Amino acid sequence: MPEKREGDAEIRVGDRERSAALESLSEYFVRGFIDVAEFEERTGRAAVARTREDVAAVLGDLPELEPEEPAPTAERETQRELDSLLRRGHTVQAIDAVFGAVATVAFVGGVIVADWDWAWGGVTIGALVIPYVFRTFYSYNDEDEEIFNKLQKEEKKKRTERLRVATRRRRELGA
Repeated sequence: MPEKREGDAEIRVGDRERSAALESLSEYFVRGFIDVAEFEERTGRAAVARTREDVAAVLGDLPELEPEEPAPTAERETQRELDSLLRRGHTVQAIDAVFGAVATVAFVGGVIVADWDWAWGGVTIGALVIPYVFRTFYSYNDEDEEIFNKLQKEEKKKRTERLRVATRRRRELGA
């Protein structure tokens, strides 16, 4: 039996090499070097690659990936603004949920259980005032909330589509 050298194209590959090829293809796809159809075709070939030559054939014509350059200053500032909006939006959303739940429990407990006739007024005022105070504290206005809600809706759509494609690919690859 001939001795195989480290660089031989016919040396078999395992899951680790196939996974590395799939990750590389994902990066090429994200950076726009290959389109959806080509991504699906290449990932299918990478998933069943048996030799180094098979893996090289999947990646061979693609350029070496350069590290991504830092974003220009304006883009970095926009990213900071987006990060701030998302952080504030999630915080205010959590505060709204907590105080909404507390107000509901206080109202039900106060009016129905304890028979406090004044509970509806105090709870309602508290449920409206406290979230407003937090919105003011976090500089989170109606425009921010509208943008935040649109971004969340878009992200849900994108996530749903990504998961749909991933599920379809998983079924196709038999995983």
